[in-house]
Amino acid sequence: MSPAFSYSIAVFLIIFVAGCSVNLLRQHYIFQLIGIAFFFTYIVVNSALFVERTINVTFRQLFYRSLPSLFGMSACLICLTLGVWVFPAIRSKFKE
Repeated sequence: MSPAFSYSIAVFLIIFVAGCSVNLLRQHYIFQLIGIAFFFTYIVVNSALFVERTINVTFRQLFYRSLPSLFGMSACLICLTLGVWVFPAIRSKFKE
């Protein structure tokens, strides 16, 4: 397993745990959409700077550089889905 992949799994787990805790808030989707926008912007800026500085860029290099952000985006999307379907029942139990 490459170091980029193990680092990406760690990023996914951290963002997933944080996203599940954010799901307890009433307007959780705002924070998760901001997280997705942040990761997307980071991928674009990081890739543009890497392509500008490196003469011979391969798809594999760009993919491995953006892999942690892609895992972070997927964790935000999964938590957003859980926040819409699963967490309303949990939130109502905390309210009572």
